[in-house]
Amino acid sequence: MTRFSNSVSRRAALMGVAGTAFMAAAPAFAAKKDKAPSSVTIGSAADGLAHADSLLTRYGKLAIPAGGRVLPFFQVELVEEAGERVEDRKYHANATADSTFQVAGIPQAEVQAAVDRLYVQYIEGLKAAGYVVLTQADAEASEHWRQLKPGLKPSPFAAETGKRGKSTFYGPGSEGIYLAAGDLRLFGGGNVLSGFANVGGAMEQGTSEYYVPTELQAAMLGIELAVGFVDIKGEGGGKYSNIFGDGAVNIKGNAAMTVIPERSRLWFIQYPGSDKGRQELVLSKTVLPAVNPITGTTDVTSKGQKLGDAAGTVIGMFTGTGGAYSTKTYRIDIDAAAFPGALEGSLGGVSAAMVQRLTGLPSAPAGGKR
Repeated sequence: MTRFSNSVSRRAALMGVAGTAFMAAAPAFAAKKDKAPSSVTIGSAADGLAHADSLLTRYGKLAIPAGGRVLPFFQVELVEEAGERVEDRKYHANATADSTFQVAGIPQAEVQAAVDRLYVQYIEGLKAAGYVVLTQADAEASEHWRQLKPGLKPSPFAAETGKRGKSTFYGPGSEGIYLAAGDLRLFGGGNVLSGFANVGGAMEQGTSEYYVPTELQAAMLGIELAVGFVDIKGEGGGKYSNIFGDGAVNIKGNAAMTVIPERSRLWFIQYPGSDKGRQELVLSKTVLPAVNPITGTTDVTSKGQKLGDAAGTVIGMFTGTGGAYSTKTYRIDIDAAAFPGALEGSLGGVSAAMVQRLTGLPSAPAGGKR
């Protein structure tokens, strides 16, 4: 694991000095002041099953009974670019820290093969649990699925996920990727996940999804797994920094592969009971791989970025506006040989835990509602 820090202050703005630090860290998951989810190491299906009872939080009260019919979906998201910008403003002085993190070295063909194996494990797990698994050919009987089907994307598929985010999505190569309307980023507008947009938009997609179970007499059932490579936290700045700010901004984080809590989940829309809404088992712990495939982090900030920061600071000095800027770009390097195995081990464990919990839902207490 590698820890980074990008810092700048208003004092630097007034003095014409901006500072950025980069350093190695101890191989322990960094504790956060805001009580980040606890972490657990999972490197196999057996590990996931051992932690199944504590790994997931249930939202909803319904269950898919043994022998029930299901239309399955499976998706893996690799967050390959992320960033953070923090500003602290004061009359005649402001400080801005901006950091971007880009992942390099992911072997797409090997990742696709790993995802295909994970999908087979998922389907075999459902069948072993007694569920009747429908194919996409079976789903053609649903009028509303035929409307949703054009939203399937070939795997892998790259998309913007926000102002500073870019991800590559993977699904089973034979089936494609279906991004369900439960992903609230679809409602973000602009270019956010625009490649996944269905005709009529996210609202109409969500409505269509609730008709599919009734038309097929089967539940829609999906697993979504999100994998990140950097944990970022901005400090300082904020809405009232012009009044209460202490003049310093900082971006801290750790480069480490994780299965991201809250964004990783099993979801289903039941039959009967689609009018009760989407049910979920949500990952509530940060999952670390048995072997960390990150080999290092390199500051690859361009000369243009550095010159721009320097010019902005100098202009601030001479005009009295006092601007100080620190812009950084980091490359996170991946061991291409180790990564597919680390990915498959962790995600295989999480998905096995999800299927096990799914089969136990009739006797499990219901969780909170979103």
